[in-house]
Order: sequence, then C-alpha cells, then structure tokens
Amino acid sequence: MHDFFNRIMKFKAFQTKSKTLFVCINVFMAILAVVLLVILLYGWLNLYTDHGVEVEVPNIKGMMIDEAETLAESVGLEIKVIDSVYTTKVPRGIVIEQTPVAMSRAKRHRLIYVVMNAKCKRRIPVPDVTLLSYRQATATIEAMGLRVTNMVYQPYEHRDIVIGLSLNGRKLSPGERVEEGSSIVLIVGSGNKGGTHAVKVPDLLGKTLEEAKAILEANELTLGAYEFDEPVTDDNMGKFKVYTQSPLKGSDAIDGDEVMIMLTRNVERKLQDIYETRSAEESKEEIAQPDTIDQLNEDDRWF
Repeated sequence: MHDFFNRIMKFKAFQTKSKTLFVCINVFMAILAVVLLVILLYGWLNLYTDHGVEVEVPNIKGMMIDEAETLAESVGLEIKVIDSVYTTKVPRGIVIEQTPVAMSRAKRHRLIYVVMNAKCKRRIPVPDVTLLSYRQATATIEAMGLRVTNMVYQPYEHRDIVIGLSLNGRKLSPGERVEEGSSIVLIVGSGNKGGTHAVKVPDLLGKTLEEAKAILEANELTLGAYEFDEPVTDDNMGKFKVYTQSPLKGSDAIDGDEVMIMLTRNVERKLQDIYETRSAEESKEEIAQPDTIDQLNEDDRWF
C-alpha cells in the first residue's frame, strides 16, 4: 500500500514537470515566431523601399517638362510641378528649377520638385489708368506685367493725360484680361479739343446713345450734352433714338468739337411735333408737311 502511494506521488510530480516544460516550449515558440515575423517584415520593408539603394538625380533644368519626366522615370524617380512662372528668356514649358539638385543622391521613387516656365501666358486684368499722366499710367501698366509700346494723341483739353488704352487697334476696358507681356498703346490728350483739321458732322438721326457715341468717335468728334425726353432706365435706354442734333448733319466742324443730341422713344412723333411747331411760328409761309423722316428739312432738327 505504501508503494502504491509513492508511485502516485511520483506520477503527479512528473506530470507537473511535463506541464511546466510544455508551457516553456510554447512560450519559446511564440517568441521565436515573433522574432521571425519581425525579421521577415524588416526584410520586406527594405526590399519594398529599396533601403540603402540610391540613384543619382539627373539634371533636368533646361529640358522640356515632357522630356524631364521621361528621364526621371528612367532612373526610378518622379516629377511634380510645384509652381510655374512666365518669362520670355527661355522657351515655354522649360524646367527652370529642380529639388533635389542634379548629381545629388536620392532613393528610388522619390519626387523631384520642379518650377517650370508656363506653357501659356497668364492673363492679366487691364488696370484703370484713365485721367492719369502718361508717365504714371506707363509705370502702372508695366508693373502689371504688360508693355507700353506706343502713344497716340487724340483731341482732349488736357495734354498727356491718358483717356484710353488699346491693343491691336481695339480699345480696352478696365478689368479686361489680356495676355501677360501684351503691347499696350496709350491714348492720350493732345492739349486741345481739336483745331488740327476740319471734319463734317455725321447724321445721328435714329441712332441710339451708344451708336451716336461710336459714330462721333469715328468722325473725330465728341459727344457733348445729351437729353432724354422722359425718365430713362438701364432696361429701356436702348430704345431711345436721336431725333435732333446740334450742329446739324453736314455742318463744318473741327476735330474734337462736341455734338449735342436729344433722344426719344418715338422719333416720328417728335419730328411731327417739330414740324407743327415750325408751322405755327411760320404760319405766313407755306410749308409742305413731310410724310417720312427723310422728307423733313434739315433745318427742322433743332434744340
């Protein structure tokens, strides 16, 4: 009986030792698995990131951006444009700056940051230089990246004062956008309202206010006072037409002279009123009533 209990105790002791050994083996295997996993992960990262593998950064300054991208890709690098400028010193689309610089070392797949000359010119708003001296206007325009290449005089009472701008023969409005570097022509006052040569006053009958302005300008004259026969708004202004002008059409004038006009929405009615008024004042004379505007005598168009 005593031997039986001794055997049981020895078996329990052996079993306890076996469990302890099993636990130790499992812990060791777990640690070993973690270590192996770390080693494999480290090795994979090195392989994926090309750790320790560097390439020489090529010199892409002065190259077209498309050529630069091809060269960079051939050595395992990539290009990213971070800014563009505009200059006439180098062709459009040329790489002007690069980071990292040429001949330095960089890891594969690294970005090369570049600044390039813009392929298209920037569009710049035209500054408002009306009524500035031509010197002030020139400085303002050139500070915006535009060029003043010529100056044209037109009749205006103040000499060398800017009264307009033009580009390729077309008048510009303040805020209108043009290409950077565009050649701007200053339109400046000649110091008088005319006096250089004789011109004929054009016919403005039936024209809108804007049409009258354009016709007068084309004939080297300016629009003076103008009056509407009833309240006018932005919506209905285009419906008002000239029914009388002074001086009359065909009159002799000097370039820069002013022409005054009156406008109405019913030209036929206004001309009829003028005719009836003249008829009443000249009742002793026989006046033929006109059937159309064109038949109205020019002397009947008056203020």
